[in-house]
Amino acid sequence: MRYKVPQNVQREDQILWFITLRQLIILLVGFGISYTIFVKMKAKYDLTGFELFFIWLPAGIAAAFAFLKVKGIELLQFITLLIENTLFRRPRRWWIQHSGDPFVSCTTRVKSNTKKDPQSTSTKIFDHNKAKKLADFLDDQKSSYKQKNPSTS
Repeated sequence: MRYKVPQNVQREDQILWFITLRQLIILLVGFGISYTIFVKMKAKYDLTGFELFFIWLPAGIAAAFAFLKVKGIELLQFITLLIENTLFRRPRRWWIQHSGDPFVSCTTRVKSNTKKDPQSTSTKIFDHNKAKKLADFLDDQKSSYKQKNPSTS
């Protein structure tokens, strides 16, 4: 009996159209808070566009947390990683160079101003005779090891 194995198991299930359950809960909470504020304020005051903007601000923030992605990461996860990196991780170390230059990060590369002479560079030449001698030497070592230890093969 053969079963179909799902290929993309890391993807969240979609509840309504393209909205996942997590996004739906975030939207319901945000819009519920905004609607509650709107109903309470509408009963007591005559609201203008300026007040309506601040009343519906929690709904906009909830929509941002539900749908917005920064660098391919969800907004809530991005903010928590940002807080973790700034508060709980060690800062990067900085050193002063002996040449008197300003601070240099450990992640930056320092380019040297010295130019290499093309004549002074040495090229390595592959010598077949040396390679043959090395191979023979290693083969001799292997055969002498087998003669001393016959139990290993």
